[in-house]
Amino acid sequence: MKRIWLSVAFLTGSLLLAAPASAQQSAEALLQNMGNASRTLSYELSFITISPKGITPVRYRYAVMDGQPVAQIMQMDSSRREIVQRGQEISYYEPGLDSFSLSGNHIVDYLPSIIFADFNALKAYYNFIDVGRIHIGDHPGRVVRITSKDNSRYNYIVVADEETGLPLQVDLLDQNNVSLEQFRVVSASVNNSSVTEALKAVQSVTMPPVLAIPQPEKIKFDWDVMRLPNGFKEMTRNRRQVGEQEWVETVMFSDGLFSFSVNVAKAVKTAENQQTMRQGSRTLYTIRKGDNEITVFGELPPATARQIADGVTFSGG
Repeated sequence: MKRIWLSVAFLTGSLLLAAPASAQQSAEALLQNMGNASRTLSYELSFITISPKGITPVRYRYAVMDGQPVAQIMQMDSSRREIVQRGQEISYYEPGLDSFSLSGNHIVDYLPSIIFADFNALKAYYNFIDVGRIHIGDHPGRVVRITSKDNSRYNYIVVADEETGLPLQVDLLDQNNVSLEQFRVVSASVNNSSVTEALKAVQSVTMPPVLAIPQPEKIKFDWDVMRLPNGFKEMTRNRRQVGEQEWVETVMFSDGLFSFSVNVAKAVKTAENQQTMRQGSRTLYTIRKGDNEITVFGELPPATARQIADGVTFSGG
């Protein structure tokens, strides 16, 4: 965590010399440009992710070929975990495990969700602040802060390459501006023919079968979540059996940037009345209400997770 914090402190300090431009429209345009560049250019990024789990080196290649996105992510350590995208299919390969594919618009692993976000939808709940210019290595960059308007969510500092628009550094910050996770580009190659040549193999590879994802169930629970931060919407809900007569009911929520789940089950007699754990950006908050145990898990500050859990109400009481 110290390594992350020093990087953010250096970045913030450097910006004190930059001329700030706080216009929301300008900042939104910078973010839109980053998203467009990430989806349309041919490029290779070597980057590291820093989190409480450690430092992970990653190589990411991307291009649009024959009208569809083609991408490859490789974890550049002993695990050699690989993720491949071809069109709307994303395949996962890891030694010792069965390969599988999922449907999706882009690879979500390793890459900060802010890169592919819908900024037009997010601006109702987040402030976009154009902080100024900075150099990272020999790359001139533009810096944008993304802050939660109601202080119920985490915040971001994003540095985008001023020339290409691609992300150079992304820091996920808590409400005290302490960095929880960091994405940092080490080297970049843009519009290089070697990228498309390397991705040609992805076009011809036989992808593993796409896993069948059950359609969202239309289930009515005897409980509801009454204290959602603005912008969060229900995505899915399900009920799964965990014992002979025990069930867990789950509802997933997202605002397009962060996501979390609310889980309700019968309380265990030996369970504590309240418990909070956090690792990086993910919080696990559990509370008992009568015979029920409510657990909120996801990318939320602990105070917000508690607010959501406290707002769960049950029919008839």
